[in-house]
Amino acid sequence: MAAVQILTGPSAGKELDLVKNLTTLGKPGLQVAVITRRPQGYFITHVEGEKFPVINGKIIDAQAKSLQDHDVIELAGVKMEVFIKK
Repeated sequence: MAAVQILTGPSAGKELDLVKNLTTLGKPGLQVAVITRRPQGYFITHVEGEKFPVINGKIIDAQAKSLQDHDVIELAGVKMEVFIKK
């Protein structure tokens, strides 16, 4: 199981458990990404918006990107940290 903790913005401090196979993040019409749970782990994919998500300071491309414990996601002006719970 994994969770995403919101680090900035009005929801800072909230934690979102990644319990579903697909979890959508972002703001529709601005920037949207989806985190998928697969047997190999958790992956983030860009869905909508001109800008692609930023993971640990690097812009990802259209390919699904594997998420690791403590990765920082920047999406729609909000920073979030991924926690992989063992």
